[in-house]
Amino acid sequence: MKNKCHKKSNIWLIWVRALIITICLAVLTSCSSKESMKVEAVNVKKNQNSATVDGSLFDNEKNSFTKYSSLLGLNKEELIKTLNEKPNPVDEGGLEFKKEGLRIWFDNKSYTLVNQIFIMRNDIDLNGVKIGDNINSFNNVFGNPVSDNNGDAHFKYKNVFLSVNYDTKSGRSFGVYILRNDF
Repeated sequence: MKNKCHKKSNIWLIWVRALIITICLAVLTSCSSKESMKVEAVNVKKNQNSATVDGSLFDNEKNSFTKYSSLLGLNKEELIKTLNEKPNPVDEGGLEFKKEGLRIWFDNKSYTLVNQIFIMRNDIDLNGVKIGDNINSFNNVFGNPVSDNNGDAHFKYKNVFLSVNYDTKSGRSFGVYILRNDF
């Protein structure tokens, strides 16, 4: 009789232990999942704050290479209407759109058509690369540059040019111009 009781108590202990382990794993998984969600929420908040310029949150779909390159060739009135922002004048007859994070210059003939766009934000998607990425990433996306001198690589892409300024030692990009014509 002792053996049967002993076997029953062993089986009972095994089931109790298995149940306790299962409950502990469920609690740990739940806590880990909640902690992971908290960390993700903090990361999203940080990303939102870093993408804020003058209090505006930018959506990468709305701020893309295609959107900004389509501004080339617009006249001043069309540009201001499209960006829906009052610009500030900058050097050499250009305009700065702080909300959009852009500086824009016009052609040398009529001074009315958008000829150069300087991007001042690192959250603009340039076909999968952004300011701050290594110059090699730009090479992978836009192909070999048509010129590359002292940290200024020029790429021809469709009907526009891209001038990427980068640190020659680290290769890290720090400025991008979208150009109507190469110079």
